[in-house]
Amino acid sequence: MSRAIVPTHLAVVLAAGFLLLAARAPAWAASAAQRKGEACAAIDDPTARLACFDAAFPRGSRAAAPRAPAPVTAATPPTATVPAAPAAAAPTASAARPQPRPLTEAQKFGLSAQQREALERKPDTPPPVKSTTAIVKSVRKLPSGYLRIELDNDQVWQQIETDPNVWLEPGEQVTIRRASLGSYLLDTPRRYSTRVQRVQ
Repeated sequence: MSRAIVPTHLAVVLAAGFLLLAARAPAWAASAAQRKGEACAAIDDPTARLACFDAAFPRGSRAAAPRAPAPVTAATPPTATVPAAPAAAAPTASAARPQPRPLTEAQKFGLSAQQREALERKPDTPPPVKSTTAIVKSVRKLPSGYLRIELDNDQVWQQIETDPNVWLEPGEQVTIRRASLGSYLLDTPRRYSTRVQRVQ
């Protein structure tokens, strides 16, 4: 009976020893790793110190830290672009202002040529020029006795009547104005006037 009990006690003792060694193993492993780290930290050369740490703590023995999942950003729905409404065109002055009705010939009866011209002229049309002033560039007497006058505004006028009191010289300033019945008068610096017509 005693021979059968001895092996059982031996087995219990061995099992207790293994449990004690297993409990002390992490502390021993931690102290060994700490000694390796302290030995590597004492090296001054950065390259050698890094090589020491790589040898003491290989990459396979270090557990990779789990990466945090990238934050999921909710997709923003695209905003629809609403086309701007076309601006209403501003009414023009001619469209906003009512146009007068033209007069009939019976309504114009008895009016002079100037009155008719004033009535038939459109509101936006500037009034006709009544006179022009220019400098004489050249004067030539024609075989008919009329004077042909060239002005510095590129106009050429010619007498349609002879008048011995009218004579001109280049460089003088003259004024040509409207007269009655559609004719024109040329006023000279010596206060004489003569009837002329434009030829160019």
